[in-house]
Amino acid sequence: MNNNVVDLDDQMLADFRDEAHDIINSIDVHLQNARGKKDPAHLTAIQREIFNLRYKGKSVSAPLINLTSHRLADYVTTCKELNEGAIEDIQAFVDKIQSLLDGDMTAGGTDTAEFVRELPSKRTPDIDPAWLKQANVEALLVIPQRSLATILERELAACGYRSSVTQTSFEAIELAVRTRPDFIIVAKTIDELTGVDLANALQAMPKTRGIPTAVLTSDAPNHPSLQDLPCRTAIIRKGNAFGEDLAEALARFNIT
Repeated sequence: MNNNVVDLDDQMLADFRDEAHDIINSIDVHLQNARGKKDPAHLTAIQREIFNLRYKGKSVSAPLINLTSHRLADYVTTCKELNEGAIEDIQAFVDKIQSLLDGDMTAGGTDTAEFVRELPSKRTPDIDPAWLKQANVEALLVIPQRSLATILERELAACGYRSSVTQTSFEAIELAVRTRPDFIIVAKTIDELTGVDLANALQAMPKTRGIPTAVLTSDAPNHPSLQDLPCRTAIIRKGNAFGEDLAEALARFNIT
């Protein structure tokens, strides 16, 4: 590889490290302020900093930091208030990112799937996060509509399952490879790729073909738009059949 390209990559990584340190320090300050005084502005400021970190991380090769910042962004998106538990969780994320910035950001030799399972779970009302961690069952939800994803997350949490959400098909492929979830639920309509496209892509790759996948749809199972689904893909219908279809899919996947 051209030395100039290597030098440029190294410089970009060094610049990112400096910028990320500044962002993490800023989040630390907001967390400290939140401990002293409840103010919704603290959460808004933290969310803004985290999304900024995610954006900057996409330009460099720092997979562990990007995975952690994705989980953290997913966490704060559903966070309603900075109570004691939320502050502790966000601090745990921040401390993890800080340690990565001070060490090897390239994830050399790290089992990324095990790494993400050690990160805090999103908090759901009336659900003990320790219970979700003990069950240690991970779902990846590929759903563009945040409101729909929240409903599905709540249903899965009630069953004892952790979940992470992405709104794009291409990020879903990366997350499926790197985090190796126990099962994946994809919306039928996503972006340039449909849920059917994504299910076929996941089933075609040796790295992901063993991960059970279901498509969430408003259509009947025999609808023409679903005819190209891999035979092992489950179908979960929205509406009145949702609960029954979800339970049937989990039983079929032997998810307990």
